[in-house]
Amino acid sequence: MKGVGKRYLTETLVRQIEALSGFQCEDGMWNTLLDDPFSYEETSATAGFAYGILKAVRLELVEANYLPIAEKAVRAVLSHVEEDGTVNQVSYGTGMGRDLEHYRRIPMCPMAYGQALVILMLNEVRKVLL
Repeated sequence: MKGVGKRYLTETLVRQIEALSGFQCEDGMWNTLLDDPFSYEETSATAGFAYGILKAVRLELVEANYLPIAEKAVRAVLSHVEEDGTVNQVSYGTGMGRDLEHYRRIPMCPMAYGQALVILMLNEVRKVLL
């Protein structure tokens, strides 16, 4: 991708990372509803955001000064991975709801996509941080 398109997408990515950083919880996680501190912290989304930031740094799409956001998220995600590899605190799935309470009540349980996002994140950790 060249020229204006690449610049636009890269600037959009930077703005997204900066916006996400403002919603990151103290422990490094993100809430299932980003701007709703009453919604629970969710592992697969946090792993996905960390993965994206790490990969963007590795591909030199964004500056390395965004690494601390990803590193904080990685530590938080790893605190929800059991010794046998089970990834906890993953949303059961986010179907359409009529109100915010619907999203706050979605059950959490180990899900394959949560595990997959953690694997993707750890692959980037291996490439970028180790």
